[in-house]
Amino acid sequence: MNAIERTVRQFHESWDLRDPERGVAVIAPDYRFEDVARGETQIGPEGYRADYERWRAAFPDGEVKVVNVFTSSDGGDDGDSGWAVVEFVNRGAQTGPLRSSLGDFPPSGRRMEARYCSVMRVAGGMVVEARDYYDSASIARQLGLVS
Repeated sequence: MNAIERTVRQFHESWDLRDPERGVAVIAPDYRFEDVARGETQIGPEGYRADYERWRAAFPDGEVKVVNVFTSSDGGDDGDSGWAVVEFVNRGAQTGPLRSSLGDFPPSGRRMEARYCSVMRVAGGMVVEARDYYDSASIARQLGLVS
């Protein structure tokens, strides 16, 4: 496993381990995250923490399981800078309120499972940029928010 993969795995596995500070440890101060499906952006470690808490409130039993990681180094000597694509599965029961730019949704008690893809840029062993892509309509259907 190379340095870029270690960094992005630590980022994603922190969600499953219920340890947001483990993820924060590899986030640059000027980190910029875009949730493409929701049209939302979070900045820096505080944005990461807020997004983690929002998700954990909606899915207390939520799991994030990394399936594949593909990396490309920028050619630097340390090998700790470049790009990663992370495929992962997000699953859980929505037993808490789900808050997003699309609206606030009361607990449904229903389970969802969705495949995600993160495109991440790592510089000096820190995540500086990330975008998540996933099918939000599938999640909404599974939670009974749309038919």
